[in-house]
Parts: sequence; structure tokens; C-alpha cells
Amino acid sequence: MEMLGETLAEHPLIEGQRVLALTFMHGARRRLSDRLRGVPGLFGRVECCTVDSFAWRIYRRWRGLAAALDVPARNEGEFDAVCDAAGLLLEQEQVRNWTAASFPIVLVDEGQDLTSQRLRMLVALSAATHSLIAADEFQCLDQALRPNPLVGWIQGAAEPETLVQVRRTNVGSLLAAAAAIRAGQAPINGQGFRILQPGVSVPLAATLLANAIAWRQGGDVAVITPALQGGFAQNVANRVGQGPCGQQGNGPYSIHWEGTDRDETQAILDGLQLAPNSNGTGTLTALRALPSSGPVRAAIMWVENQIHAVGRVEFPRADIETVIARNVALCRQHGSNTAHTFTAMTVQQAKNREFEGVVVIWPYQVGGDVEHKRRLLYNAVTRARRWCNVIVQGPNILTAAPFI
Repeated sequence: MEMLGETLAEHPLIEGQRVLALTFMHGARRRLSDRLRGVPGLFGRVECCTVDSFAWRIYRRWRGLAAALDVPARNEGEFDAVCDAAGLLLEQEQVRNWTAASFPIVLVDEGQDLTSQRLRMLVALSAATHSLIAADEFQCLDQALRPNPLVGWIQGAAEPETLVQVRRTNVGSLLAAAAAIRAGQAPINGQGFRILQPGVSVPLAATLLANAIAWRQGGDVAVITPALQGGFAQNVANRVGQGPCGQQGNGPYSIHWEGTDRDETQAILDGLQLAPNSNGTGTLTALRALPSSGPVRAAIMWVENQIHAVGRVEFPRADIETVIARNVALCRQHGSNTAHTFTAMTVQQAKNREFEGVVVIWPYQVGGDVEHKRRLLYNAVTRARRWCNVIVQGPNILTAAPFI
């Protein structure tokens, strides 16, 4: 944010220009959007979106040129292919300069998560814009991105500035634990960070979780797990929601499990009573029979618009499923992640987000090499602003990485 302020001072935006802020995941996009509100003089002059969304925008705008460059027709859901096509388009001088005329300054957060297709876009944009890119290679959880392509490119293209001050928290034990995990050392308990006695059984682990929530002293709490296999984390969270736990009787606490776009879409489609092909009346009747939600209402509006605006009379179920899936994604992109005080999720879902308190549930079924496990634990612990407790399923887990 400081570098952006300096860049804006040196290269003021003119009429019609905005800053383009890009991230890979929507959690990072929401956080970046919040940070950008604090930059003086930038209100209303920034566009914050994901790289995939921006790629689709470029591809749609220059679809004819893409065809002339022998790029096969792409659909919105073909993310890697769309980004690669957008990268090729941005390598063309007229496209790159057209984009830079609107967005002379490009800001990229969490760049370590970008694949080669998305990096291709940034490399092309950097030739015509002032590009500010932030990346932390250790927070990349995709083992296929080792060595990290973006970090490698940055080191060859510029002299990067190393940031050393952690701004999420000033709690000493959290900072020490994160630094130890990152350095391949054993994290040490302290005020604000604790590795609790092994849970072993679901009831005991549920008691530890319920106690942590009861002692939280306000604020939201995220239950984060590196693996859903085996069901240990889900069973522990479910037990906490069923009634009081342990001798102290803390609970019950309702913990909301976050799903993926696919999970939410499938939950809607499971209740959709619609034939493979249906007319407009039948399609609207089936949609209105579903529980009301943003994606369902958007699908109803889309069908009504198709009927009245273009006279459409037939609606294949596949088209309705596509519309619902697209609107689920849109609702999740622009929705808030703070509707629930107690939320459970995977480490991947928690990336780029912040919570007052974090409880990490570490089961036996955590895959990957030692380096990957350290990255998983590091990402989970560093989501916390005030405190973090770690519950492991069994004592032998503490005798191996990433706990030693």
C-alpha cells in the first residue's frame, strides 16, 4: 500500500484511468479491496478482481483477434486456457497498450499462487504498466509450483524488496510459532499459541475445541484443518454443536462448515425437479419450487428475460445448471465471509483471510512431504490475529514434522 501511494504520487491517474488490483483467490480479493479503501485519493478509482475474471474480460473483448491468432474458442469455466489466451492477447502491442491506457498501475497480491498461464498475463502487462507485485513463496500450497514461477520471474526481472514486518498480529507467541514453523523448527507454546494435549478421541477433541471457544474472550473463531479425509475434523466440530462437552460443559456451539462453489451448486441441483428439456413455464415452476436463494432468484430472472426478450421457448436442464453454477460463483465472489461467528474450513479455504482466533485440527491423514506439511501448518497458524490452539488427533503426530 505504501508503494502504491508513492507510485500514484509519481504517476498521477488522469481522467478515465484506474488502478487494477488482481489476486488469485476471492478471499485475497476481499482483503485487498478493504486495504485499498485506506489509500488517499483512490476512492472510486480502483478495480479489484481476480486474475481469472480479468482474463475472461480480455478474452471476450478481443475474441475476434484471438480467433485470428488460432486460439480455439474458450468457455468461461476453462480458467487455465482462458488465462493463457489472455496472456497471448496481452502480448500483442495493441491489446497491451489498450489495457494500459485504462489501467496504468497494476497491483498484484498473493502472486505466489499464480500458475504459468496467469504469470504470462502479468509478464505482458508489466511491459506497459507500473506493476507492484507481492508474493510469499512459502505460502504457496500447490506442490506443482515448486520452484515458484512468479517468484523466479520477479527475481530475474527486478530487485525485489523483502518485507519483514508482520502486520496481521503483534502477539509475540504467534509470531514466534510462525517463524519457527517457517524455519523448520518446533513451535513453542506461549500466551496466544498452544499445542494442546492430543485429542485421540472425538469427545476429548471436542472438549478441547469447546473450551477454546468458551475462553476466546470475544471475536470470530475459525476451525481450520489441513485434511478432511477420515472425517475427524468434521466429527469434532459436529460434536461441539450437539451439546455441552466435557466436565466444564462448554457448548453447544454451532460451527458452520464452508463448502465450495461445487458443493453449493450441487445442493441446489439436488432439489431441482426438471426434465432434460422443458418449456419456459415448466422451468420457472421447477425453479420457484426450490428454497429461495440468490443463485435461484438470479436463474429465475435469467429465464424470464430469455422468454420475454428473445422469445425462447425451450430450456435444456444443462443450460439451467450452468446458469445456477455461474450465479453461485458470483454470489460467493461478492459475498462476505463474516456471517458466522464460528466457521470451519480447510487450510486452502482459509488462505488470505484473518480471524481473531484459530483452532487447528490436525488429523492423521495429512498428505505431502515435510515441506508441504510445514506450509500447511504455517498458513493455518498465521490466519490468527490474537490466539491459536492446535489439536492433534494422536500423540505420535507430535513426534514428526511439522511439530519437530
